[in-house]
Amino acid sequence: MTTTPHLMPGTQNLDQTTLDRLEAVWRKGQTLRRGRILARRTPPLIRLWDGDWNLKGRLVDAIHAKFQWKLNDTGAGTITIPIDHWLATWALDHHSRPTKNIHITMDKDGARWSGRLKSTRLVKERTGQRYLELNFLHDYEELKHVYVWPNPLTPAAVQFPRTFMLLGPTRWALKTALMLNIWRLEGSVWALPDDPLDLTEWTDTFNPRTWAIQVAPGRIGGDTTPWTIISSRMKTWHDMAASPLRQAQLMVECRRYLTGDPLPWPGAKIRHGCLVVDIVDKSSWFDPEGTSLWGTIRAGFLRTTQQLVGHNVDTEHTVIANPNTPVKYSAPNWLGTIPQCPYVLYRDAPLTGIEAADFTWEPATAVQILTGGHSTYGVNEALSSLVTLVGNYLGMFIATPTIGVIADTLLKPFYEDTLLAWMSLKSLQRSRTLGWSKYWEHFADGADRGYTLSALAALREGFWDTREKTSHKLTLGDGAPWFIGDRGQGHFFLGDRIGATIKGLPGDQVVVEQVTEITYELDRDTRGWACVCGDPQAQHSPLEQILTRVKSSMSSIHDLGVI
Repeated sequence: MTTTPHLMPGTQNLDQTTLDRLEAVWRKGQTLRRGRILARRTPPLIRLWDGDWNLKGRLVDAIHAKFQWKLNDTGAGTITIPIDHWLATWALDHHSRPTKNIHITMDKDGARWSGRLKSTRLVKERTGQRYLELNFLHDYEELKHVYVWPNPLTPAAVQFPRTFMLLGPTRWALKTALMLNIWRLEGSVWALPDDPLDLTEWTDTFNPRTWAIQVAPGRIGGDTTPWTIISSRMKTWHDMAASPLRQAQLMVECRRYLTGDPLPWPGAKIRHGCLVVDIVDKSSWFDPEGTSLWGTIRAGFLRTTQQLVGHNVDTEHTVIANPNTPVKYSAPNWLGTIPQCPYVLYRDAPLTGIEAADFTWEPATAVQILTGGHSTYGVNEALSSLVTLVGNYLGMFIATPTIGVIADTLLKPFYEDTLLAWMSLKSLQRSRTLGWSKYWEHFADGADRGYTLSALAALREGFWDTREKTSHKLTLGDGAPWFIGDRGQGHFFLGDRIGATIKGLPGDQVVVEQVTEITYELDRDTRGWACVCGDPQAQHSPLEQILTRVKSSMSSIHDLGVI
């Protein structure tokens, strides 16, 4: 007689077929559970590659390793290995290597961290221990070394128009700008090829299969991201894209393609080691179906939609009814997060996955944004023409027909940049919610002329920078109960929305924010994940915030052509 020791009490009256089926389901669940536990304990696959992406070796005995993913920014990677390791010898012998660059890939739980060597550091401790520390920068750093030219299709000596501008859905516009400038670098007819004697390099003006970076394709018709205006005058793509990405809560995905990987898109022609860049919407911030921004333990996650108000420069939230649970969440063994309906929730208690928590909230500041400085195009010229015309006309009566030119020279300092030079916009919604005692104005950098498309973009950026901010930093225990991983091997990863309760918040509030930083760290005794949710700048020290503003100001000065 078959026994079923794992079944719940009270199942003795079931027929044998049902008992066997329940027993099979239980055993399958236990097998799946053991497999997931084993996968979390499995060390990551760490490989080193040379400058041409030829495999040099797999690293399995690192003393310490740490890899950092940052939302739309460059994360850092560090590997510490014994000095007598053969890969340490290879890394230090840069004089004998045909290519100087060293690349690294780390694969763990569906996620891949890849980057390029920044520096090597040979260390001797007081104890006599010697080791080599390899410091890497994530492949997102590549996008900080691609500049968006005013006209990517012409040589540097002829850059007309003065500024690159593009209007369209945020994802499409940013990817188009990147694609044009990668084409400029890889296949420009105005630049010499790497090997001038190779005739094929002169004719391959558009051959993406040989490129070091490719942009994932997409159509403007299927892009539902909010429309934006991007502009650049020799800015890096990263600096140009930072503001539109933040406002739409989009994520830049950089992943190296290695031989044996699934194709990044059907029919892709791509070389081994190519960096594939895509922009994905894992937040559903402006999706018509909405997403969750907050909630409570009793009511659950509240579903909201965001829309632009106040001349399309400020954001307003509207709570909508929650639909039914997506079918994917009911599918057995499915892991992941649907942006429109996040569900991962960490409870702050002694026996939960939250090991440490840091919650920060900042109220909105200014209610009115100011920008500009110079009159919009044509105003100063029209005033100059008017003064000259009137002066010359009046000068005819005193036998001085050119007095208008003299008058224009004298009066120009008084009338120049006085009309349509400044723009200001007030958020009535923000003013009502802050109370009668509040900060009034904030000057938005990035536009030197009023009543232009750049000025509207600067106003939008100003309202975004001064908005209400929420951030919570969590140190999580992996698998307690949620798994961190990518591409179907974890419940959430970088860019996804997750919720958490933090003791001390009134009303059992649930904070729902985007995951903006993930770190995987291991040594010879421990390994595990940690993540930061929400706006990372809210966690910055005052010094870090000042440095961020200085960097932003220098970028604006560069764009204006002052230096």
